[in-house]
Formats: sequence, C-alpha cells, structure tokens
Amino acid sequence: MRRRNSETLDKVLQQILKDNHLDGKLSEVRLINNWSSIVGPQLAAQTERLYIRNHILYLHVKSAIVRNELMLMRASLIKKLNESVGIEAIRNIVLR
Repeated sequence: MRRRNSETLDKVLQQILKDNHLDGKLSEVRLINNWSSIVGPQLAAQTERLYIRNHILYLHVKSAIVRNELMLMRASLIKKLNESVGIEAIRNIVLR
C-alpha cells in the first residue's frame, strides 16, 4: 500500500541540503573534484590549489602563457563550470 504524501529519498535529501544551505557548498566540491574532466587534462595539469570563496574560483597557474589563455576564456569557462553543476556556483575567476 502506497501512501499519498510519500516522496522519494532523492527529493527529501535535496530539500534537507537546501534548507541547511549546503547545496551550494556541495556543488562547489563537485566542481573542484571534476575540474580535470570539465576543462581537460592538459589545462588541469597546469593549474593547482583550486578553491572557491564567495562564488569566486581561485586558481594558481604554473605558467604565464596558461594564465593569459585562461584570462581570455574566463567568461566561457564560468558558463561551462556553472552548467556542469546546474547552479550559479561561480561568478568570477581569479588567477594567481
């Protein structure tokens, strides 16, 4: 016998994360863990120490050439990263 007001476990967990304001942090962790698959292995090999603070992705780049390339593709990279997690997790990228 099925109850009328039953919900799936997935919906309940999503609501709990949203109520506790943890859904954004979970998306940020997912984004950092999937960095190499999002940007590609060559670009990921040139970046290190990724972290997100206040919707800003901070990257430490090994080469000035790669830093310049990332600066040029910053807007498209932000869009691609946000699409990968489904929410606006990143608003800006700071390269160091």
